[in-house]
Amino acid sequence: MSTAAQALRLSRVEAEDFLYRQAEFIDTRDFPSWIDLFTPDAPYWTAARPGDTDPKSLLSLVCDAVPSMSARCERLLDRSTGGQQPRTRCSHIVSNVRVVESTSDGASVVRSRFHVTQFRRDAMKSYVGSYTHHLVATDDGIKIRSQRVDLIDCDGIHDWILQVYL
Repeated sequence: MSTAAQALRLSRVEAEDFLYRQAEFIDTRDFPSWIDLFTPDAPYWTAARPGDTDPKSLLSLVCDAVPSMSARCERLLDRSTGGQQPRTRCSHIVSNVRVVESTSDGASVVRSRFHVTQFRRDAMKSYVGSYTHHLVATDDGIKIRSQRVDLIDCDGIHDWILQVYL
């Protein structure tokens, strides 16, 4: 559990390394390790419109808590899941990482940009946008207290179902 005494002070390089590791876990389908990066109460939120501020009262493209993330990842790893035949492959590029602030409760706020390409059934899809991570120090190391994903086309018309986390 994070405490004020465990205030997290990250350098840009440390933040980059953490985010690169998170991306690698998704790209290699190591979902248990990816989920372990989150605190038990952490939300993963993909906003539906620019400037949205509350995933509980506004429409979201994705708003998952850790139990929902775990269930989705189990389905992604299950070879009998029809929606994953063939399996989605993806590649994350994370850049422009900045540690922008430290909050009064000990979290480091990290902003970055991403480009994710997913390939499935002879089709490539690209997702581009920004991340906002709230990272905290715990007894088990650095963890994600919350992750926000903002797609540059979040309010556009989409003809896809997001298969793998961005």
